[in-house]
Amino acid sequence: MNLLITNYCSRKCSFCFARSKIGQVENAAGGLHMSLDQLEQIMDFLERSGDKKLRLLGGEPTLHPELEAIVKRAMERGFHVHLFSNCMMPQKVADFLAGLPQDQVSLLANVSVNKEDSPEQKKRVEYALAALGPRVQPGITVTSPEFAYAYLIELINRYKLRRRIRIGIAQPIVGHDNEYLHPSQYRVTGRALAAMALTCEREDILIGFDCGLTMCMFEDEEFAVLARCSEGFKTVCQPILDLGPDFQAWHCFPLSDVMNVSFEAYPDRNAMVRDFQRKTAPYKSFGCMPECMHCVYLRRGQCTGGCLAHAMQSFHKPQAV
Repeated sequence: MNLLITNYCSRKCSFCFARSKIGQVENAAGGLHMSLDQLEQIMDFLERSGDKKLRLLGGEPTLHPELEAIVKRAMERGFHVHLFSNCMMPQKVADFLAGLPQDQVSLLANVSVNKEDSPEQKKRVEYALAALGPRVQPGITVTSPEFAYAYLIELINRYKLRRRIRIGIAQPIVGHDNEYLHPSQYRVTGRALAAMALTCEREDILIGFDCGLTMCMFEDEEFAVLARCSEGFKTVCQPILDLGPDFQAWHCFPLSDVMNVSFEAYPDRNAMVRDFQRKTAPYKSFGCMPECMHCVYLRRGQCTGGCLAHAMQSFHKPQAV
């Protein structure tokens, strides 16, 4: 379960999967933040679910005014804390995180290049990466087949980051107009990802994949490359479970406006997952493109057909549940 502990973010990425949940505020003080009491309730829920990982995102989680207290309390309760960050954090936050045991705190950093980033923002990223080093795994969100990644290899080598790169495909948010990778571009993107895997492997770096990819993105020889040069390829589309400061939970960010429930209505994570699986089942057979309807990989369960948001968009916006 991912926890949106603040709806304030210091960036405005065109592809942002959390766009509908991020407040239009100018600073962290004006944002909506999860309280420590709420976090205690969530940790109780996670413990009942057998989950001892606290996954913090936003917005930008490092801008939460009580982040230090949240992290310390989670560690006291035996949780591993994992943050999803753009690394534009204040220096004092970077120093705090750098002083914690490496096996108890980790970060997935989307450090995508943005021409609108100010010199001060770039300086903050550089400071955080230098301070946190191997605690950080860099990631990238792919919005077109011509994506850049050489700078990630450079950052890994310069700051001794974890030698893994997490790759996500930008997906549509049902009911919104964000930038995303259209399925018509999947095949050429798959070719580029296989080439990236080869390049990274030569640098002793492995790539890993987020959800929403499809089998038809790759040809047989490219699957062989991924088997050797990545953490493994598997098509995935399942309830991620994201939770906002208002205690509304949703299947995943692309479905956040049409598939959300009250967190307090469920005794544990498994019950919530089962409910979302029931509600999304009618869309599962359609896939993200017309060809999915006759795809042997989808029929045999080898492919999930990409992100459910594509199917839901094609049926117009469904009624919220």
